[in-house]
Formats: sequence, structure tokens, C-alpha cells
Amino acid sequence: MILGTTLSFVIAASSLADEVASYLTFDNQPLGSEEKPLVVRTYLPSLDLDTVVLSNHGTGKKTPRYSAKTGLLSSSSEDQPIAGIPAGIAVNIGKKLSYVWDTTECRLLYAWNNGFLDMESYWGSPEQGSRKKNDYVPRLIGNLFYQAKGAHPLMINGKPVQNIQYKGHRRVDGLPVFTYLADGHPIETEIEAGDSAQTLRLIFRSPGPDPLKLDFQAANTAFEIASKDAGALKVLVRPNASGSFTGYKKEVITIDTANAEAGKKLYTSFGCSACHTTDGSRNHGPSFQGLSGAMRELLDGTKVKADADYLAESIKNPNAKHIKGFPAGMMPAYPLNDKQIESLVLYIQTLK
Repeated sequence: MILGTTLSFVIAASSLADEVASYLTFDNQPLGSEEKPLVVRTYLPSLDLDTVVLSNHGTGKKTPRYSAKTGLLSSSSEDQPIAGIPAGIAVNIGKKLSYVWDTTECRLLYAWNNGFLDMESYWGSPEQGSRKKNDYVPRLIGNLFYQAKGAHPLMINGKPVQNIQYKGHRRVDGLPVFTYLADGHPIETEIEAGDSAQTLRLIFRSPGPDPLKLDFQAANTAFEIASKDAGALKVLVRPNASGSFTGYKKEVITIDTANAEAGKKLYTSFGCSACHTTDGSRNHGPSFQGLSGAMRELLDGTKVKADADYLAESIKNPNAKHIKGFPAGMMPAYPLNDKQIESLVLYIQTLK
């Protein structure tokens, strides 16, 4: 689950159990509406935004891989940084508007319509189980029409904003109002869909006792000042970008004859790596390294050899035998055919 996530689902149930159940869903392509906007705080695609837009962000670096088995950092294996915005807030207002607000830069990063996010790489799916290892970034669905360009667009008392600090957001009629400090001044920003397709309105306010003179400038972007008053500014922003996104793309794996290489691809595609390592380190499930042919102790104390039949059974019916030291019921049954199961078994057998 995503820390800090706000999900606006309709909750009709009266009991706490029903209320909790309403949040538990395998809907990996959630949508809000104008009546019930959906707000999700999560990792988000960076869409190759330039470094000026992301001037307050750091740059990820590769790091030695941590081994849960030894408690040490590897001297030979490394994890690469994940490409994405780590502190964004994604908002969907139905098909009309989706956008990403960045809490580090305190600005709108990009906007699109006709869709929202595909969360499968992060949340997993009922068909393929757990999330994809080292892939926390959802994919966009829809048509991009706006991207931030250049420095922060807000100006205060005739000067461009330099220093920013995010304070939080609240809901007003379902829509988030973002609050932050800009050069020490409290600022509120709202984002709405414009009257025309692929346009949006930015509303800035300075709620302090002394209203500020607010203005707006945006590189390579068509906009017009809809209204400007003491301590308030409304800007209509027109399209300045284009792009079509179709969500998370699954690899189609066709198997004519069962083989270990296909099994390796299935291991990645079906998210097996989220629970089963290949280096001997412990996770939610047994490591695949050294598993084939090993003796396994069950919860009742009996032992069984992890031969090909045992491995195939464990994939088809994960709850047939419970291994001691691991939680029962964690692994779902996957809709795999015989060639896929045999390929996975062949791959596991290569991990000596």
C-alpha cells in the first residue's frame, strides 16, 4: 500500500468491516469523477521533465544490493535508482482532467485527460499476484496536454519565486487545495478543468493578513490571466504538450516447448521476485536459489523433497503444503497453463 494515499471511494456500508472492505480492491485503473475526485499520493512518472522544473529534486544513485540473508550489502550486485517522482500527488476528476502536483517543487508538473493511472506495476493484480520488483512507478492512461516548462511560474510582488516549502492540502468541494510557503509567504493553489477541452485553470491565493501582488509567467506555454485581484490570481492555461499513454504494458510470453528461459521471464512478469529471491536471501517466501532437490520441513514436522512434482504442485496449489517458518496463505493460485508451470520449474531447477 502507498503511505499517505487518499482514496475517494463511495462508502455505503455502515459497519467498520464493510468500510474497510470497500478500500480493498484489485482495480488497478481507478477513476474519480467530478463529484468524487480521486487523490493518490504515490511515485509518479517524471515524463523527462527538465532539470529546471525539478530543480529542488535530487538525483538517485545506484546502491549495493542488501541481502536479508546476511544483513550485509553486496560487493558484487547493485540496485539501480528508480526513475520517477517520489513525492507527487495525482488527482483525477473523471475523464476531463488528471494532473500531478509535486510536493517538492510545489507546482503543477503535467496534466492529461481521458484516463488516469495504471497501478499494476506497483499494486500487482489478481491474475499475476504481487507488484513488480523495483517498479514502483504507475503508468499514465490518456492524452497528455500540459507539461511544466522552465522555472516556477508564480511571481510575488514582481519577483519570481525562489524558495518553497510544502505544508499540505485540504479538500474543498472534493478538490484539493495545496498550501505552501513561497519565499516565506503562505500561498494556496487550486487546479480545475477549463471550459474547453485540454485546458485548465490555476487559482492562486495569498491568505495572509497583507494580500500579495501575485502574477504568473510560464515558458513555452500559452496562458491568459482570467482575473487578478489583491491576493488572488486566476490563470487559464492552454495545451503545450501532447502524448498518448495506454498504461502498463505486459510482456506477452508464448511458449511452444517448456524451457528455463521462458520460466525466467515468467518469474519477472508474474511478480514472483516480490516474495521469492534468487540469491538465497529470505523474503515472504522461500528463496528459489538451492530450492530444487532440497528437503523442506512442513508445519506438521514432516519433510518433503522439493522435486519437480513438488514445485509444480506448489505453483498450481500454493496452499497444498505449508513450509515451516513462512506464513501460510500468502501466495495466490496463478492461472498458468502446463507449459508455463513446467517452464517455471525448469528455471527454478537452474538456481543451484
